[in-house]
Amino acid sequence: MSCSEERVKHLLDCQSFCAHFPYHDTHFICGEGTINQQPVFIIMNRGEDCEFNVLWQWKTIDHIIQTTERAAVSGVPLIYIQDKLGGGDTPFNTTNVFSEDMSSLLLSPSGMGKVSASLARFAHRNVLISVILGPTSGPLALPLMLGDLVLMTDRGAFCMGRPDMVKAMLAEASDLYSLGGATMHARHSGQVQCVFETETVLFSRLRTLFSLLFPRQHTINFTQPDEVDVNTIIPTDHRVPYDMHRLLSVFIDKESFFECSPDYAQEVITGWAKVQGNPFIIIANNPKYKGGAIYRQSATKMVRMINLATKCHTPILFIADVPGFMIGKVAESSGIFLAAAELFKAHVNCEVPKLFLVARKAYTGGVFALGGPGFNPTAVLAYPQANVGVYSVETINKIMTTSLNEREHHVLATLKYEVSHPERLKDKGLLTDVITISQTREKIMTYLFSDSADPVNV
Repeated sequence: MSCSEERVKHLLDCQSFCAHFPYHDTHFICGEGTINQQPVFIIMNRGEDCEFNVLWQWKTIDHIIQTTERAAVSGVPLIYIQDKLGGGDTPFNTTNVFSEDMSSLLLSPSGMGKVSASLARFAHRNVLISVILGPTSGPLALPLMLGDLVLMTDRGAFCMGRPDMVKAMLAEASDLYSLGGATMHARHSGQVQCVFETETVLFSRLRTLFSLLFPRQHTINFTQPDEVDVNTIIPTDHRVPYDMHRLLSVFIDKESFFECSPDYAQEVITGWAKVQGNPFIIIANNPKYKGGAIYRQSATKMVRMINLATKCHTPILFIADVPGFMIGKVAESSGIFLAAAELFKAHVNCEVPKLFLVARKAYTGGVFALGGPGFNPTAVLAYPQANVGVYSVETINKIMTTSLNEREHHVLATLKYEVSHPERLKDKGLLTDVITISQTREKIMTYLFSDSADPVNV
């Protein structure tokens, strides 16, 4: 069995694959099949099954474009799999693509540009998942970045320019994996969402991911979370960090969490989980890192998940423990306003059930960043110890030490009470409910998976 056939076997349901074209004289296998009975289209580089052949380039391009267009018409997800052509021991070398057709491949309306354009057009409305199993660079790597999710093995790598080009043009010494290895992209660039040790593990986890993205039926088999002392989860001092993962484990089905980008912008957690077998997306601040403040990188990470929820119609739980958007010279120069704008646009374009829960605090723009009032959540909930408002209690105390008249002092005293007493906000109709941690699981079912899962005005 060839390498390509082995990969199809590991990824797709048994005997479900149907190739669109013969692939003995092309660099890619293009076709369709199913994953957990969910229809899916596949565009897969043949890897070690073939060497680069200049005579195959135009046919390969045509096959990729045709399959992408068929997937768009069908409206089903597409998985684009890339690997280095040739045997596993051959060095990574893209100079072998030099040919007399290079100008035509670049400038022809039916050349490489059309591959990227067709995939970009597809990804605008449909789910595209990119898989990187080996080294790639330049024009071969560009279409991969159109994916809603990019998965990679430790062996994989991608960069805009290969190391020898970087050396020639910039006089910079580098190697393939420092330029574009899994660690760099998963931790620093954020362009890879999940990294796996082997392709076998990757394909297995991708099948699991499909069951979360495209659930075919309600799962009745689930395991309740372990019982823990919920009073020890969230520190009462709002300045003390804690790991939000601990709170998640209290109310989601046991071992159901599939985290996305765990090593990038760790001040926010994104991923999928289940409650009573029902899959949903979690987007939560993590005060363990940078106080849970929202930076440009964390906003971008959130946007990716919100957009994916839009395409897959997946409900979202937002959990806020956030001081707000980051401020200061570094934040401003990073483009924090633009990141916030993109986040707000993603929110309003996402018309799935969304639940907003304040775990410990939510101040200023952080309320809106997590899809709070105004962005049509199904409910606005808070735990009893939560503080919600424009200012924190500490900030209000500092303001009250300044020169204030009697009216200003009274206004701030009233505001301070409201910020620190969510029951008062509920009485004013500004919160839907104040709940305990133990009620979280029940409220998720109520506001994400029942007739109550409609936007409310509070």
